[in-house]
Amino acid sequence: MNGGERGATAQRAQSEVLGTVLLLGLTVAVVGTTVALGGAALDDSQASADLQRVEGAMTQVDSKASLVAHGESPAQRVRLDVGRSADFRVDGDAGWMRIEVTTSENPNATNRTIPLGAVTYERDGETIAYQGGGVWRSRGGGSEMVSPPEFHYRGSGGTETLTLPLVTIGNGSAPIGDAVRITDTGGRSERVFPSPNGSNPLLGGNVTITVQSDYADAWGRFFETRTSASVTDVSDRRVEVRLRTTTVHPTLSAGVSATGRSTFDTGGIDELYADSYDSGLGSYDDQSPSDGAVIQTRDQFRLTAGGGGNTQSITIRGDLIAESYNIPPGQEDKLNVTGERRTETAFDDVASVDGAISQRIEGVRDRDLAANGDYRGGDIDLSGTQTEVIENDTYVDGDVSVADGATLTVTDGATLHVAGGLSVSADAGGVDLDTGGGEVEVLVEESTTVSGDATVRATGGGQATIYVDDTLAVRNTASVTSAADTRLEVQNTAGIDLEDSAVVAADEDVAGNLWVYSSGDRIDVTADDTDPVRFGGVFYAPQSTTELAGNMTIKGSFTFELFEFDDAEIAIHYDESLETQQPFEGDSVPVVSHLHVSVHEVAIESE
Repeated sequence: MNGGERGATAQRAQSEVLGTVLLLGLTVAVVGTTVALGGAALDDSQASADLQRVEGAMTQVDSKASLVAHGESPAQRVRLDVGRSADFRVDGDAGWMRIEVTTSENPNATNRTIPLGAVTYERDGETIAYQGGGVWRSRGGGSEMVSPPEFHYRGSGGTETLTLPLVTIGNGSAPIGDAVRITDTGGRSERVFPSPNGSNPLLGGNVTITVQSDYADAWGRFFETRTSASVTDVSDRRVEVRLRTTTVHPTLSAGVSATGRSTFDTGGIDELYADSYDSGLGSYDDQSPSDGAVIQTRDQFRLTAGGGGNTQSITIRGDLIAESYNIPPGQEDKLNVTGERRTETAFDDVASVDGAISQRIEGVRDRDLAANGDYRGGDIDLSGTQTEVIENDTYVDGDVSVADGATLTVTDGATLHVAGGLSVSADAGGVDLDTGGGEVEVLVEESTTVSGDATVRATGGGQATIYVDDTLAVRNTASVTSAADTRLEVQNTAGIDLEDSAVVAADEDVAGNLWVYSSGDRIDVTADDTDPVRFGGVFYAPQSTTELAGNMTIKGSFTFELFEFDDAEIAIHYDESLETQQPFEGDSVPVVSHLHVSVHEVAIESE
């Protein structure tokens, strides 16, 4: 072998060794990187699993603390073992909540700042905490709710009620172990509102709740989704929640107004005609109709359902206002608007009427006529030629029935409180509300029916009010009316049925003399095709759905949340004198009518 061959052989040998070394080095590097990445991923996975387990443990703390706070158990034990060592702490100084209540009687009804405290767990820049009866999680720049605090905001029996049983932690700050004991601190449960300076129902003013917390933004979102509150971020760690106790409804500038967000679908309308008059100038028949009618909906106005339906014609002598329009091809000639056909997105907010109606009903109940008036045990049954006159405040512990030509008169400023229901079915009689001697009121706790050819009539030049804390029906050829110089209000909390050829109307078409308010879910008008239902007044039910079926005539104004139609033929004559009038005569209307706030303190410590 010559020298060149020996050199080449040596070079190949060196290359093989070098290749082996490089391969081993690359393998070590890849394995090392894989182990490092895998270790990081494992750590991330482990951290995520730990946090999820901690969320579950905090939810258990929430559940057990609630049992102790509300007196269902003197003590509870919870294991916070999440599978590895964890750093749990009790921080009695973590956050606070301030409750401020103002009313028309007392601008300082309640002003109380309550320390919340918290149980916290921190890992890798994330925190999970139990605070104020809820569980929260923060991730650096923001926070979110894991489970809600004990906070309830709802309508119940015609009222809007805010209930806040606040659970706080009152045993200082210290680390805690995997097993904790939750106990009552001993007599620290306390009612914040109602207070010596403020009571329910709330009359005017505001409820303001301010939360200072590391989880303030999550608290704010919670309030925003659960209430009709105005929520303001005061700072990174503080939110302010304002709940109006009252609002005032806007003026009645429309003949028909749909306040809810649902298509105003005319597919069930055969014919609709709308114009206007001014009752200050006389009855509708005594003047030439004007082009002042306004039909408005907060959502879409659709001429017919899918281009079909039964619609023959819609004539509006005035304006049509909607957020959008759906006029199918070939249907445009069915719609005739003499004024403007406007597209608007800014509508006045219309509050519910629950609180206002409930407040007035409770006002009658609070007078306790069973003890402070004339007490009538059992039912009142009038028939034939019988008559009865109620001249003093009277409580009837049963039902009232007026039939077959009999007459019941409420007069001289009396209030009649009926514990049962009211049935008026007289062929030539009924109920006379005589306001000549002062305002008269009737409260009926159960359903009210006016049928046959019966009448319920307000006379005398003053005001009469009928409250029905149940359903109301007017059917056949029965009528509910007010004299031209008398105001009648009907307020109820459940459904209303107007059927057949019923009449609910003010004399001489003075629409402002007859007001029907309802917080019921549904208002049904089912009219006779030849002899229509006639309504003359203001029907104000901004949280109710109404179905109009058959033939009807409206003089005045209709306000509902949603409208439905079934073969309807409708004549609408808007009374322009209503343009400056407000529901409830401009009085404030409760939004939060009842408030209940209490503090329940517990201690959480290692077992």
